[in-house]
Amino acid sequence: MPTAHRHPPNRQLSWERLQRGWSYEELAERIRVSMERAGETFTGLTANTVRRWETGERWPEPRYRKHLVAIFNKPASELGLLTPEELAMRPVSDVVREIRRLLSMIGDEGIDRGTFLRALLGVGLFGPLLTEGPDSPAWKRLESVLDGRGNLDADSVDAYADVVTRQSALYWSTPAAELFEASAAHTQLGVRLLRTSSSTDLRERLAGAAARSALLTGRIAFFDLQQPVTAQRLFQTAILATRECGDHALAAAVLAHAAFVPGFARDEAAAQGLIEAAFAHAWHGVGPLTRAWLHCVASEIRARCGDAKGCLRHIDRADRAIDGTGDDPAWLDFFGRARLDGFAGYSALAAGETAEAARRLDRALGALGDGEGKQRSVLLADLAAAHAGSDADLAIARLDEAVEALTGAWYATGYERIDRVQRALPDGREMQTVRERLHALDRLHRPELSA
Repeated sequence: MPTAHRHPPNRQLSWERLQRGWSYEELAERIRVSMERAGETFTGLTANTVRRWETGERWPEPRYRKHLVAIFNKPASELGLLTPEELAMRPVSDVVREIRRLLSMIGDEGIDRGTFLRALLGVGLFGPLLTEGPDSPAWKRLESVLDGRGNLDADSVDAYADVVTRQSALYWSTPAAELFEASAAHTQLGVRLLRTSSSTDLRERLAGAAARSALLTGRIAFFDLQQPVTAQRLFQTAILATRECGDHALAAAVLAHAAFVPGFARDEAAAQGLIEAAFAHAWHGVGPLTRAWLHCVASEIRARCGDAKGCLRHIDRADRAIDGTGDDPAWLDFFGRARLDGFAGYSALAAGETAEAARRLDRALGALGDGEGKQRSVLLADLAAAHAGSDADLAIARLDEAVEALTGAWYATGYERIDRVQRALPDGREMQTVRERLHALDRLHRPELSA
């Protein structure tokens, strides 16, 4: 018969271990080393002991708790080491307080309550909760929740999650700056709503939706607005929220997105640490698309850091993973076989395999839908790079198509890829025309450059 759990599972301790990519044995070894340095007698701690702490079969003894606090450099409240009676004394969840602190750093002055409510109404997305206007009972209920005079209910959580889904769907068709304002406001709304709920089930559902909201806002900040510092803070907010909801697939996705920030800056050590943590969460069960996407992220980071063999190795694993079995979350709508081919083409370029790059990129383009203009500009730019060394005219033609795609759907990442390729192509009338169009687009979307 299975062992009865005497305590609730310690998700916080488990999450902190996974965020660092440590196994049970690795954490046990760190505790042993910490005890030896403190001159304490080793007591036979094993990996199985750590596992039992996390599953709730045992509670960490005081002699271990102080070492856990020192190893993770976190207070006991954030490691699940306080009893329910001790936790009940907290006026505000430590996790929520940290999320609020991070969100307050998004802008110079933050986003106040009026701004985020107006932003939600401005996009017309707050679903059944707000469609009747500010005098409706739904609106009054929301305001009472925000002011601490009411209780969060299941309908409000469902409405909040519905907005996240709708905003995510708008990512491909809505101007980035406008969507960022609404999405950032919605993230902060979720954080405030988290404060009002004492129900474990509601908190978990709301935390999952808030994590997805912060992830979306971070994606816009990084890939569309080129604001890596803001994106990094939002990804950290999302990571903290995943700890409350216990969703391993979502935690893996957030950590992989966070890895792009140091990866693009060629900080391989920092990026690799985040990728390893993402794969640690994946061991707890993710679907084939999720696992393939993690390998694709790892491949691009390896490519940007100059590891050609490493990036191709991850693409090979992604090709094999995508045919696996299992279920993927509905929110993983930004990845599929076409995106895998796009990552594969980029990796092949990094490895100097231009023919293979062209093959995968052509296949990715053929599978794109009509509303995927952002991705089209990236693929066409990479395809131009694949042809640059053998057929300059074809490369310029593809780059011209990339600029056309950028005209219909501005994408900062697409601009960066096009700009990099155009610098490597020879001068000429056709190329000059492409450059003029590209620079005009840059001035339009970054007007400070023309000041």
